[in-house]
Amino acid sequence: MLNDLRFAVRMIASHPWFSLTVIVTLALSIGANTTVFTLANAALLKPVPVPGGERLVLVLAHVPREPRSRRGISVPEFRDLASQNHSLAALEAAAQDDVVVADKGVPAERYHLGTISSGLFGMLQTPPVLGRGFNPSDCLVGAQPVVLLSHRVWEKRYGGAGDIVGRTIGVNGAPATVVGVMPPGFQFPSDQDLWMPLVPTHNLESRTERTLQLYGLLAAGTSLRQANADLAVISARLAAAYPESNKDLEDFAQTFQEAFNGGPVKAIFLLMLGAVGFVLLIACANIANMMLSRAQARSREIAMRAALGASRWAIIRQLLVESVLLSSLGGLLGLLLSQFGVHAFDMATQDVGKPYWVQFTMDWVAFAYFAAVSLATGLIFGIVPAVRASRVDLNTALKDGSAGGTQRMGRLSGALVVFQFALTVVLLAGAGVMIASFMNARLVNPFVPAEHLLTARISLPDGKGERYESVEARRRMHARLLERMAALPGVTAASLASDMPGLGSQTRPVEFEGRPTPDPKKPPQAAAVFATPNYLETIGLPVLMGRGLGPTDGTEGKEACVVTRAFAARYWPGESPIGRRFRFIGDGKPGPWITVVGVCGNVVQDSMEQNPAPLAYFSNQQEPWAWLGLLLRTSGDPERAAASVRAALQDIDPDLPLFEVRTRPQAIDHQFWFLKVFGSLFLLFASIGLLLAAVGIYAVVAQATARRTREIGIRMALGATAGRVVRMVLSRAALQLGSGLALGLAGALACTRLMVGLPGVTSSGGPLMFGTVVAFLAALGLFACWLPARRAARVAPTEALRGD
Repeated sequence: MLNDLRFAVRMIASHPWFSLTVIVTLALSIGANTTVFTLANAALLKPVPVPGGERLVLVLAHVPREPRSRRGISVPEFRDLASQNHSLAALEAAAQDDVVVADKGVPAERYHLGTISSGLFGMLQTPPVLGRGFNPSDCLVGAQPVVLLSHRVWEKRYGGAGDIVGRTIGVNGAPATVVGVMPPGFQFPSDQDLWMPLVPTHNLESRTERTLQLYGLLAAGTSLRQANADLAVISARLAAAYPESNKDLEDFAQTFQEAFNGGPVKAIFLLMLGAVGFVLLIACANIANMMLSRAQARSREIAMRAALGASRWAIIRQLLVESVLLSSLGGLLGLLLSQFGVHAFDMATQDVGKPYWVQFTMDWVAFAYFAAVSLATGLIFGIVPAVRASRVDLNTALKDGSAGGTQRMGRLSGALVVFQFALTVVLLAGAGVMIASFMNARLVNPFVPAEHLLTARISLPDGKGERYESVEARRRMHARLLERMAALPGVTAASLASDMPGLGSQTRPVEFEGRPTPDPKKPPQAAAVFATPNYLETIGLPVLMGRGLGPTDGTEGKEACVVTRAFAARYWPGESPIGRRFRFIGDGKPGPWITVVGVCGNVVQDSMEQNPAPLAYFSNQQEPWAWLGLLLRTSGDPERAAASVRAALQDIDPDLPLFEVRTRPQAIDHQFWFLKVFGSLFLLFASIGLLLAAVGIYAVVAQATARRTREIGIRMALGATAGRVVRMVLSRAALQLGSGLALGLAGALACTRLMVGLPGVTSSGGPLMFGTVVAFLAALGLFACWLPARRAARVAPTEALRGD
């Protein structure tokens, strides 16, 4: 083996350009694979960084016949599960909410709150770094409100003050005493900024109040399947005892990673792993072709080895040592590239809401994957050329330098070219679908003056006893906000809305006056946006029929709406919708009848959905939401208005924070960041595959042409023109190229249809996209084939015959 290794080093050094090409090809493919696996490992496989994190599970309820349904757990049910289960070593509870923290002299800010049972952090073996954790007495009704701060909030808001423990702060307008600060980076369960104890109030003691998520640790030696069987038995017992609240519900456990990063997130990472797997296969096919050509060039050397007594296994071993050494060198360079790629991805996903415990760094699992890929790649691309080259016909090889397998190797090279181009078509089509979906999201609703719109969010405290609890209080606040924002310098229009255009809406079941619902279990749906009367004017959406919303619309007895043209066409085809009425249903008592007063143009309200419900606009007077969207239309750069908007809100209510302050393009980019980031990655991988495929077919055609030099010389001596020689050389390459494109197109159609289920992917691609991909690849492939064909046609017949 040492002799083989020394000889492999000499061979690599003696052919520097060939070796460099192989190493760079491997570095790109192995680097891409290592990068994506490191990302997927961090998101899907790494346990939460707490003691016993690999055994951590989330417990929720669902309807068994509806696997995707998710329900919370009530406080009494939490006690039942904690006391009756035999599969969980510990079980604790948490609820999540957003709160406003306000202190004298410091602007109010909105934070993520975790309301937790007193034993949660003890179960996680994560005590505070300052102060104390929660005691059972903190969870008693009437106990003094206390709060734990995250390390980030302690440093950013309170400057890391050493006397923070014992200080009183305002949480949603109520005083709470700080009892501790959690360790740096700890924000369990999902990016929480502060925590308060779970106090079982009278409302929470109801079994219908399902507000909790439960977190548990699997007992030693217990599998997730056993835990779910245990929970199913307890669920059946509770359903029999409490049918009103627990009928048809079953509690179940899932791993923490699956709960927070399963579903579409998992699908996207698996799709990326598939993409880089294709890149690696293309690279292996490419290098295998190069190694086949190299083996043919070394046929005389290999024949000499065999003649001197080398066994077939010794020849195969020597060639495999060379290929593995090349893959190791390429892998080391790829490892450096992957470090850069992981860092770039981490920077691109800093502000997208990923769970705090997902840290995109390489660990021993990712390194083991890298080592395995590097070794396996060398074996994959080396084994076939080595086996082919070891089949030596000594008489033929020693006589004319041919291994006697030229025709077989040519067919194998052609098959590898077909394989490369098929995979490249799939990669390019997938990248095209993701990037097209992102561009579509940015380009929808072209009538919206995006470059002059500033958007922001305001959350009014409307809980029991809060200052915005009543409907009238919220209506007054809406009016004050609208008046003050419209008066700001540079603002040409101001409006409030429950949802921004293109960024989603709430969907509600409806029924129409005088028209029975065919299937009460599947009533018609309407997407609803509640907005101030000038909202349509602010976003530039025209009213086509009837009128817009007025100042009194939405008050009791004057419920009205403006529907889109698509809404009217769906529910009153060929009829005028003006004066028609419908109402919301589904929440027990039906709502009041709502009169259609106008029809506006169509708008894409939810860019994430392929078939969204038709949209209608309702007055904010009808439902004055506490979760407010603010839209300002400005005469200049909207970002310049952000400071004055914050100041105006502080004047109106200093305890209200302004958040998600973004221009319209920034809001769209933030909503669809994953399409931009993953689409760019997909395009990068497709470009690498495209480059490798083009180089591969060039090398194969060049090698095949070189082997036919004598034949070409004879043809030209007999009168063949240069054009005919070019056509002859291109004909076989074009057949391989066409076969690869056809197979790839079939695979791309299947792949892109699967991608439609991913969030934000609204199209599986059309004839234009697939035609563009095929045409581009065909042009590139033919150009790569034409270069060696042109060179062959320019060789003088005398030189071709003499060269043989």
